[in-house]
Amino acid sequence: MIDSGSWSGARRAGDRLVVRAAMVAVLASACGTTPATSRPATRETPRHLVIVTIDTLRADRLGAYGNTTIPTPHFDRIAREGVRAEDATTHVPMTRPAHASLFTARYPAEHGIRDNISVPLAHDVPTLAETLKAQGFATAAFVSSFVLSAQSGLNRGFDHYDDAFQTGTTDEALLFGSVQRRGDDTLARVERWLDERSPEVRSRRTAIWVHLYDPHDPYEPPEPFASRFADRPYDGEVAWTDTLLGRLRASLEARQIWDNALVVVTADHGEALGEHNETGHGFFTYETTLKVPLVMRGPGLASGATVDGTVRLVDVAPTALALLGLPPLADTTGVDLSAHLVPGGPPITRMTYAESLMPLVQYQWSDLRVMRDGAWKYILAPRPELYNLAADPGETRDLASSETETAGRLRTALEGLLRVERNRARSRPAAEPTLSADVLQKLGALGYVSPGAPRDSVAQGADPKDKIDEFRTLSGLMREGLTLLRQGRYADSVNRFVRLQKAGSDAFQVHFYLGRAQLGLGRVGEAEQNFLRTIEAMPRFTQAHLSLAEARLARKDPRGAIEALVRGQREAPNEPELFDREGQVWQQMGDVPRAMAAYEKAAALAPKDGLVRWRMGELLLTQGAPDRALAMFREATALDPSVADYWNSLGMVLGGNGQHAEAADAFRKAIERDPKNARYAYNLGLVLMRAGDPGARAQFEQALALDPSFRPARERLGELGR
Repeated sequence: MIDSGSWSGARRAGDRLVVRAAMVAVLASACGTTPATSRPATRETPRHLVIVTIDTLRADRLGAYGNTTIPTPHFDRIAREGVRAEDATTHVPMTRPAHASLFTARYPAEHGIRDNISVPLAHDVPTLAETLKAQGFATAAFVSSFVLSAQSGLNRGFDHYDDAFQTGTTDEALLFGSVQRRGDDTLARVERWLDERSPEVRSRRTAIWVHLYDPHDPYEPPEPFASRFADRPYDGEVAWTDTLLGRLRASLEARQIWDNALVVVTADHGEALGEHNETGHGFFTYETTLKVPLVMRGPGLASGATVDGTVRLVDVAPTALALLGLPPLADTTGVDLSAHLVPGGPPITRMTYAESLMPLVQYQWSDLRVMRDGAWKYILAPRPELYNLAADPGETRDLASSETETAGRLRTALEGLLRVERNRARSRPAAEPTLSADVLQKLGALGYVSPGAPRDSVAQGADPKDKIDEFRTLSGLMREGLTLLRQGRYADSVNRFVRLQKAGSDAFQVHFYLGRAQLGLGRVGEAEQNFLRTIEAMPRFTQAHLSLAEARLARKDPRGAIEALVRGQREAPNEPELFDREGQVWQQMGDVPRAMAAYEKAAALAPKDGLVRWRMGELLLTQGAPDRALAMFREATALDPSVADYWNSLGMVLGGNGQHAEAADAFRKAIERDPKNARYAYNLGLVLMRAGDPGARAQFEQALALDPSFRPARERLGELGR
């Protein structure tokens, strides 16, 4: 059954009273009972934890789930060695909120992440990683999508959070879900971290999260999978990703982690490939996007076992903690299912919830809410739907009008959850919601159960079922507009976004991207107005404030830019990028104290950001404080040793201090990271020349080979003599 005290997160006594009063009565008759889930005392305890989330992975594409046309031997082997959930489900078919539910054991309305651009996870929501770290685990995460970068808040509790993306431009970085890192690059970073661990870290229990994004659109598998699956590129991505899973296993086996680890492999959501006329994910709430694979293997778990009943993503963290012998997370909807992971274990009878707010938030149509009880699935929409998944797994026969008793029971349970969500939204401070007040008031959670509404009233807005063709047209225009924006074809991009507006789309994304395209054309005034419209709809959308500041800088109004950034800081006070940009503007205006103050705020909010330390170091150099600058550059290189400029700046200060050997080492590291930069080769040559090292000549020659017009290198060669 649903835990009647967990929907609100129960962080205040008042919240708990609201939840229990609203939920106990409506759910007592709707849910079955589940036996106690205490973990058997005799079960062996794994030492480590490895969680692999494979983005956009359909369960029916895996051999362990009956597929015979795609080779997935590595996933299938894990399933044979451990426990497989035949029926596992996510709670929202979008990457960031699904992962937030996985790592907090809470439903989306409880943890507050409802889409891929939500504000960071609130600090008062405990995470799995925080619990593991508090218990002495060395924690590391490696994510392959921009929407899971540290600004999501999911980095909390991880000692090491690898989210480095070559995003190119802000516009590209904001193509939600499009900025990714190929899985082999991510695994190379996993292996490097494993090998660079100190002896102290190696001696501790370890928890690793690896996120692989490859099955996500666009489907571009590498060879030989591109050729083998030329007419099925999604399947090719699945086959390719399975080889990555094999590589990860081999890496962890070689480092004596795998065999002693609890290994969890799952997905955040699935993918629609034409079913119900949907392609992709996020719009509908059918099983094509809600059903996910889930396997667990490790010490103490039976081999080849299956779980009877529906396993929810919110149950993964509580179960993992129990299997690891650790205390549970506080105030969770998810529960420990370890007692169900044994042969002949009791069936799971809890209900599960899912949602899609995309139709409402992006297109002002109705949102969709789902309640499942075993095989029965109810979708609350302007025209509600009911399916028996056991008899109709493809959800082709709507039984809402014939199975009215079942539909009514599930709707009553769902309305209890939505009533709690409504009360929670009303009790939170007005500035806290991710969504604007206008959108929040339109949420079906309010419309469904608002006081005085007719009993039969359901969602506000058009039924997404009636809008799927329009959605595909509009999403096609959006994709074209974004692609053209990335290519710098601003006029064509403006054309697509204007067409979207004429088609009736007033989504904040349309205003934002139209503004970006207009800014590219130099139509600054129009761009500024679109950024303001974006902020009205999404006041805590950081990039809108940054873009507004950029527009004002373009019209030579730095004070206006500062004003835009300060407004953004009021709306999103924990976003370091807003303070970092403020520092840059003050620095351009020549106000060093204010620039340094802004950088210091950014550094405090982003303790692992090397870039802001590098900026502080450069500013300190201009103020004649090389010792303080040196400390900043050392910190920057320690935080992110992959950036060549950080090493070059460190080398310049060391060289200026006469520390030639250490300076030369820093310049060599810069060259390793960017071997085509003539300046780095020249700087190394210069410090070698000052140290009397004959290797200086080769470096000056290399600098000229890279840039024949580099006059200082030619002059130094002249000084050395031919």
